Amino acid sequence: MATAGEPRVHRGSRARALHPPGSATLRDVAGVAGVSIATVSRILTGARPSAPATRTRVLAAAAQLDYRPSALARALKLRQSLTLGLLVTDIENPYFPELVRAVEDAAHLAGYAVLLCNATDDPDRELAYLNLLLERRVDGIIVAASRVGARHAALLLRAAVPVVLVNSEAPRSGLPSIASDNRQGGRLATELVLGLGHRAIADITAPAANAAATQRLAGARDALRSAGLPPETLRVVEGNAHVSGGEAATREVVARYPEVTAIVCYNDLTAIGALRALRAAGRRVPHDVSVVGFDDIDASSWTDPPLTTVAQDKQEMARWAFATLTRAMDTGGRYSPRTQRLPTELVVRGSTARPPDADSAMRIGTRRATIA
Repeated sequence: MATAGEPRVHRGSRARALHPPGSATLRDVAGVAGVSIATVSRILTGARPSAPATRTRVLAAAAQLDYRPSALARALKLRQSLTLGLLVTDIENPYFPELVRAVEDAAHLAGYAVLLCNATDDPDRELAYLNLLLERRVDGIIVAASRVGARHAALLLRAAVPVVLVNSEAPRSGLPSIASDNRQGGRLATELVLGLGHRAIADITAPAANAAATQRLAGARDALRSAGLPPETLRVVEGNAHVSGGEAATREVVARYPEVTAIVCYNDLTAIGALRALRAAGRRVPHDVSVVGFDDIDASSWTDPPLTTVAQDKQEMARWAFATLTRAMDTGGRYSPRTQRLPTELVVRGSTARPPDADSAMRIGTRRATIA
């Protein structure tokens, strides 16, 4: 009993003091609630109905002790870690944080945590991370790194857990994958500038080892053919899919092809580099040169001028990948090795306009019509 002047300590306060947050066990909760460990387990897991008064005491005791179920114990019981691995190419590319967020949102709703691995497009690091994820016994792996499926197909096929590829295709791997229709996206971007009247068009692509770059370039050439123009009239310059590569490639375009009035870029980072290089060269966008990106990252709407781009549906990619992965986990790793392609969408902003000679020709034609 507390004497005069001594602080009165409540039972719950003493219990919390004895157990740091998250350290209490089922035995501790049972002791505070005055019931058996089995009763606590049944109530906290919802395994069987319990008397309301008993349930109230157990829940109150768990709250007092800040009891948290052991993830390891739950994993051993369910034979699941409730953790997914997510391997991405380069977290510095704003496209990937947006994709990561979409995957994490889908996983969180289903009660899964996500273990993120940034491979930096390094084959050795990719292999090390894949082995790490398998050693950690994740329940499934989502690979959002364009060349991992092809480079490590044998390991992924032998994996004891389901694997799904996102923003990547590896048809020979036999793994399910989802990616944008990159050829259609490249065609959309080029059709836009052709429709505005541009004929001197440059394409800043990425290294040929990048399958998406090859497909987007093929789509640009498809658009030229449909417009009755020889595909070889497209001025192609290679970048590196980053801002620095976009700047360097645009400087090359300006030097080698000064007649160019539109630049179609591999991705938004390349396009941002193009905007910087054109400004440095005294070329106004879109008055002198139009620029189109690809991906529709958040930053594309904040550039000056706002960037016209081709949008990929990152939310749908994440939903499909997560649904495919969990379906495979529920069926013991069985899934259909199919490739899902999502249509892309053109987002027109302020970086594209008619070429300057087209506006001049229109004004001349208007004056002649007025005189006549």
